[in-house]
Amino acid sequence: MRRMIATLTGAAAVALVVPALVAPANADPANTTPASAPTDPVSALRKQFRPGHGVKLGEQAKLIGEGKTERVIFSRRGGVLEFGGKGVAASDLTSTFSLPGTDRKLAEEFKDLFAPSRTITVKGVSYTSSAFYAEAMPEGKKWLRTPAEPVSPGNPAQQMVNPLEPATLKAVLARTTARRAGGTWDGTRTVVHSGTITLGELYRLSPTVRGLLGAKPSAKSAALKVSWQLYIGSDQLVRRAVSSWTQSTRGLTSVDLTYLNDSRYSGWGVKSSIKAPPAAQVADFDELDLEGGNDDPFARILGTGN
Repeated sequence: MRRMIATLTGAAAVALVVPALVAPANADPANTTPASAPTDPVSALRKQFRPGHGVKLGEQAKLIGEGKTERVIFSRRGGVLEFGGKGVAASDLTSTFSLPGTDRKLAEEFKDLFAPSRTITVKGVSYTSSAFYAEAMPEGKKWLRTPAEPVSPGNPAQQMVNPLEPATLKAVLARTTARRAGGTWDGTRTVVHSGTITLGELYRLSPTVRGLLGAKPSAKSAALKVSWQLYIGSDQLVRRAVSSWTQSTRGLTSVDLTYLNDSRYSGWGVKSSIKAPPAAQVADFDELDLEGGNDDPFARILGTGN
């Protein structure tokens, strides 16, 4: 029960409708960059790791069906990522989810499940506020406390190439196969670096991917190619990261599904001071009323309510 609720808290119950993953550049040619500015993206990223500062995130995750024509926005996420001396140390993010192919009646029945949720993560702990479990919370409580997760459990369209991890960023850029002008993002002209990297390589390099998979991928899964694009500004900071991978479900649904994540980074260096919610408003799993009656969302999902 605890494991199920934790998964639903992070990313709704989408793991029920998609296969598990582990199962079967050049800078701006105009020389306007100050001489003291970082000359490569990894150095530029490390210089951003200052306590009390961060970057704004805006993200979309999509499912793309056969023929690349059926596109569904599966989730949106946005907010602030706050840095410490070694990377992201805290975050304040609001997420919304949708369930592709859900009929109107079912969507209404589980509207709370896909209601917006806000999660504050600080000092290794996450605090989530959502209508999904509001009825199960003790009186006066609005935040559910859980151990921090590096990813959203159950979301197959995670950002597989995390450009805020120096080792991952360095390794990915070393595999660049093409560069082109990327337009203006966050007020700066960008160059798009693109290429592919295998899932096995990402598992070895990236804490984000290890957290997503939970276990070392099989030899077949490790060979899966993840395509990526990084839009890098004239200050060498990433403004946009796009990653996608395709998994065949032939024999199950006879289609191939592509999972695509498009993340935008803006306001680098923004001041941030993310703090945990007031203790009086925080509850733990042990305090939830999971026997709250027929209107309890947990009871509806488990089929024990009306």
